[in-house]
Amino acid sequence: MSLYQKLKRSGNPQAAVQTVISLLESHSPKEVAKIMGISVRWVYKLRKRYLESNQNLQTCILKRGPKSPMPNRTPKHIEDIVVKLAKSTNLGPIRLAFNLKRSMGISLSPYTIRNILRRYGIRCRKIQTKNGSKRYYTDLNAFKPLQFFQFDTKHIADQKALPHTVYAAIFKNKLPLYQYTAIDVKTRLRFIAYAHSLSFINGLTFMLLIESWLRTFGVKHRLFFQTDNGEEFGGVSTSRKHKLIQSYIFDHLNTLLLNIPPAKKEANSYVERSHRTDDEEFYSVNINLDTDVQTFMILAQNWICYYNYQRPHFGSNMKGKTPMEALKYYKTIYHPAIGAMPVVNLDYLSLFIKDLFDISIIPWDTPYKKLPVNETMAQYNFLRKIHVKIQYANFPLL
Repeated sequence: MSLYQKLKRSGNPQAAVQTVISLLESHSPKEVAKIMGISVRWVYKLRKRYLESNQNLQTCILKRGPKSPMPNRTPKHIEDIVVKLAKSTNLGPIRLAFNLKRSMGISLSPYTIRNILRRYGIRCRKIQTKNGSKRYYTDLNAFKPLQFFQFDTKHIADQKALPHTVYAAIFKNKLPLYQYTAIDVKTRLRFIAYAHSLSFINGLTFMLLIESWLRTFGVKHRLFFQTDNGEEFGGVSTSRKHKLIQSYIFDHLNTLLLNIPPAKKEANSYVERSHRTDDEEFYSVNINLDTDVQTFMILAQNWICYYNYQRPHFGSNMKGKTPMEALKYYKTIYHPAIGAMPVVNLDYLSLFIKDLFDISIIPWDTPYKKLPVNETMAQYNFLRKIHVKIQYANFPLL
């Protein structure tokens, strides 16, 4: 550190200038600059300020600059609006710019908002992780809108993601513990349902509910349902249960079930990312100790309608559009109510799945191994196989 800097930080800012002026009485400016550790130009400037201010040391150390250091700075009242909105919503610059334009008619660049937030020391309260693993890329141009859906389940009572009061309210009010989610990767249109148990019958009911809802609104093309390898969706693709629901049910519904690679949640990135949005913008904000089950279901219905009809999205190909606006952007004509699927409790709805499919006669269990039997037993097995084939032939597909 130079002598000039040490004197400035000594507690008496005038000491540095006074020392320079004193040295100039017996030394040249070049020598003074070398002693003090400053430039010759700065020595001349300090001497000029000293002479022009009638030997006023205080004037020599004042910073010089334009009268308005930031002539293009955003007006104070607009900055206050940005700061207040950022603190209340916890949104980033891009989403704040979009919301200010839509709700208040204020046009600000995301970069301007970024600078405002930096000046006030405001950051989004989010935790981002990066593990360096391979990222999966979905070619959105390869699918039509409402064709490729990612499915997943979420354990709502996540102590790491929710405030303590919200976490306690889930158990105190006996709210559903599991959320079943389906999202269209092209438009981000999303459907959810709830359940108290993570069971295969609930997972199958949810997939059939989504398929039936889409077909009701005129979606006729082939559907792709991508899930993880959880038992609630039939397990891995090579499992007996997965093959049976594909061949006995979804083949007849023009729907193909897909599985992500084991332990590769990033392949289901769209639906996994939506869970974080649920935690930050729905559960953490709306659930409290007074939220009963009925109120919770109403709040969930309002949340999914807001998500599909009002909430802007900034992912690939979205550019601030809502899912319903994305449907119109791709020139697909569907009834506007397609994004308002009722939020149901799958524990109750699954009781009526037999009205659509008699799943009780599907051979879920592994067949008995062939064992040596006598003629009487062989005749019995032969008649039993014929009886089963007759049942399969009468199996109601629709």
